[in-house]
Amino acid sequence: YWLVLICLWFFFLYNIERLGEPINIASFVYVYAIICAVTVILMRPLWRTPLYWSVTMAMPPFFILKILLNYEIGGSNLPITVTEICAIGLSIILAGQMTRRLEELQDAVTSLTLGHLKQDTQPFEDGQGQIYREVRRARQYKRPVALLSVVPTEETKQMQLNRFIEEAQREILDAYVSARVASLLVEQLKDYDVITQRDRHFIVLLPETDREKVAEIVERLKRTAREQLGLEFKIGLSTFPDEAVTFERLLEQAEAKMDQTTSVAERHLELAAASVNGVAH
Repeated sequence: YWLVLICLWFFFLYNIERLGEPINIASFVYVYAIICAVTVILMRPLWRTPLYWSVTMAMPPFFILKILLNYEIGGSNLPITVTEICAIGLSIILAGQMTRRLEELQDAVTSLTLGHLKQDTQPFEDGQGQIYREVRRARQYKRPVALLSVVPTEETKQMQLNRFIEEAQREILDAYVSARVASLLVEQLKDYDVITQRDRHFIVLLPETDREKVAEIVERLKRTAREQLGLEFKIGLSTFPDEAVTFERLLEQAEAKMDQTTSVAERHLELAAASVNGVAH
């Protein structure tokens, strides 16, 4: 969205003089506005800098260039100077807004793909106190201690880059699909209180629901998933007290039947493939 706005803005800026003869912007301003926008996008330290500071820092070089290139600043040329300042400022603001959206997207992707990988670690600033205490304890009680510094080599990182990219894409896709499925379950089962996620599947409790009623719910969920998401649901069902009387056994039965559904589907696909191959031969 912001990238489109930036493109439209620069298209407008480069054609602004066609709107009227009095709008005679200095030639270097067109290049300088793009340089400022690109600088804001490429320099990550500027991503968190308030935009008014970025605009302010861009003004001294602008005035210096205007003086060195013998462009008049005040007098009858003052409206043009103000227009040039606004053009540079707007270019920086649009670029800054885009970098903030990029940062938000990056944080979201990092949370989706790396959140579970980082849950057992902590920043060095948070953990160095514990390391210091352990070293001090080892020194005090004359016990051995070792400290490791670990990083993968750049060569092997480049060699495995494609695999890591595929894993990251798969993690993002799984997280997105899970979010869409969760939204569908909440929408379709809003009368029920307990919808949870366990690993890569969902566990749903349906109170006061007998087998006949739950069969209708299962069919509705499968139909809605096909129509809205284009997905086929595998649903394992267990009921109390017909099949189990404890939570652990209910959970075990439901997950086992869900896995059996997978096996049956795979067998059907294998039979279909064998049939197609037989016809081909």
